[in-house]
Amino acid sequence: MSYKPYMKVATGLWSLDKGDGMTELFLLDALVARLTELFRDYELTAKSGLLQTVKVFAQYLPQPSAVTVKPKDDTESTTPQGYTPTDIESNFPCVIVKLDDATDREEGTLTQTRVNVRILVGTYDESPDCQGYRDVLNIIETVRQDLLTLPGRVLDKRYRLEMPMKNYLFDEQAWPIYFGQIETVWETGRPLMPRTFEGVCPNGRR
Repeated sequence: MSYKPYMKVATGLWSLDKGDGMTELFLLDALVARLTELFRDYELTAKSGLLQTVKVFAQYLPQPSAVTVKPKDDTESTTPQGYTPTDIESNFPCVIVKLDDATDREEGTLTQTRVNVRILVGTYDESPDCQGYRDVLNIIETVRQDLLTLPGRVLDKRYRLEMPMKNYLFDEQAWPIYFGQIETVWETGRPLMPRTFEGVCPNGRR
């Protein structure tokens, strides 16, 4: 399967023919891998009160290990328990890379596929002065500077970051958790449509 994304750069049209691997899923994986490395030594205070490395997740927060409770009648059956607030809060500080949607365009256009990805940032801060948003903004700025300094704004030799890139804090904050978000759009290629179908000439005759 052949992919040919054409990207507009200062020197004109730049053809990146890298074969397979230009799917939205690989973009998600590439972003998670890059941000995981970016925040490898970046620590903030967690619910435990200790410093904790900023975790990076793909698409959703992970579910905790199922907790089972033995019934009072001492039978062998168990009842799984759901996600508690403590389970949720233990994931912060974190970054969640969320793939929203992708749009394919006609062959020959400069952007054959556009992929929308949100980078959700969450931190934990119990201080009564409600200044936890500052940690969110610092993480957003770290991500922003990293993505804007990609050579040619191209990630993994396959995905080009489009401008503008938008970031903001949420209007409503669920103290002691604070949220912010970066909205990104990426250009990439898609499978090329074959010139003819098997057994059919270009004019439609067999």
